[in-house]
Amino acid sequence: MLLMAASLYILGGLRPDVSAHEGSHEAEEGEAGEGGGIAAYLDGRLLPTPGSLSSDLAELRISPQDVADALDLPYRWDMGTRTVYIDEKPLPAEADPVKIGANVMAVAEPLAKSLGLNYRYDDAGHMVMLGTPKAEKLFQEQEAKVRDVFEGRGLTPTVDADGTKTFTLTAEMSDWAPVKGVLTTAWTYNGQVAGPTIRVTEGDKVRIKFVNKLPEPSTIHWHGFHLPNAMDGVPGITQQAVEPGKEFVYEFTASHPGTFMYHSHYDDMKQIVGGLYGAFIIDPAAKPVPVPATGELSDGMAFDRDYTMVLSRMNVNAGLDDEPDYFTINGRSYPDTPPIELKKGQTARVRLINIDPVEVHTMHLHGMDFQVIARNGHAVKTPETMNTVLLGPGETVDLAFRADAPGDWMFHCHILDHTMNGGEHARMGAEMGGLITLVKVAS
Repeated sequence: MLLMAASLYILGGLRPDVSAHEGSHEAEEGEAGEGGGIAAYLDGRLLPTPGSLSSDLAELRISPQDVADALDLPYRWDMGTRTVYIDEKPLPAEADPVKIGANVMAVAEPLAKSLGLNYRYDDAGHMVMLGTPKAEKLFQEQEAKVRDVFEGRGLTPTVDADGTKTFTLTAEMSDWAPVKGVLTTAWTYNGQVAGPTIRVTEGDKVRIKFVNKLPEPSTIHWHGFHLPNAMDGVPGITQQAVEPGKEFVYEFTASHPGTFMYHSHYDDMKQIVGGLYGAFIIDPAAKPVPVPATGELSDGMAFDRDYTMVLSRMNVNAGLDDEPDYFTINGRSYPDTPPIELKKGQTARVRLINIDPVEVHTMHLHGMDFQVIARNGHAVKTPETMNTVLLGPGETVDLAFRADAPGDWMFHCHILDHTMNGGEHARMGAEMGGLITLVKVAS
């Protein structure tokens, strides 16, 4: 498992930048200084070559070729003039590129500034973090999509004359930001993780046009639905896998109200963990009843707020078999998960969906109790009052609570390594991350 730089890069608290010596730095081939082993990241992605510090700890060098490759820019090293060209532009003299062993290394801060990158150095964590304006811009652009899923807003359909609601889901590779300043290449529906929520009413006729723009086949499984066998989305059993560049149309009737999910059913560990999943909510045809002023809450009530939290993970530097870099709620990790916001006395329904293929989550609310009102797409006969609920892979739990305690309260997974960005190699005392949001109750 690799070190994780994102929370340090975002939240600050870093030591002042390491500055280069004035003038030229000469190095014999093979000289690496005494401060080798500095992990270098660009937009949260680990660069292949470790950085190194000079013997007096005043000068930090990183590989300019690694940076150019990560930015997909052409790189050239002119040994005769000791000049590095990135995108056919020479690095400034202060970058002072030299050959150290098999690698050309340049002073990190002027290298970063010459390319318009943000620069941070953390000597305690032995990390240097570079960031692109693109990462910040994408994070802001994706925020509205994250909030739409979180606040239960569904994808807008076209409606045929017979009332059939038609949606389009396009599977494609897209950049995604699990936290601010970090980018990864995700497997997405409509360019987002989680995919857009599909929200319909019990009895609706539903048509989903699936367009595959992935580099490999895929299908969509409608998890927990009662539907025709041919629409179940299992390759080799109910349909042929949808090849790259091809389409498939799923059609069924929204059979019963509840909280459900959709996800890939091809190369599941790669495609689902990569981001191919989303929430599917079927609202009841019957009008919800008002919430009583006191007493038990149950399914079928008209709650003040309706939230959806799809629990998963995202690997930026980790492999599929490693501890994840990030556990996510709707594709985002704390501190960048949106909060649940209520006024004292208001009620909320929270739809928890555990799409993770292997992980169990125990979601715990501080300061208040909640009642479990539905499980796996069906209302429970007797709501259970709890403060911690267990969800296995593929399970959904709907809970409801009254916001009766003003303040900012944590709502998080109580498997505590699911609340640290970077998994087992996160630094001791590092900021919280992962499966956390806040319940903010205004008095």
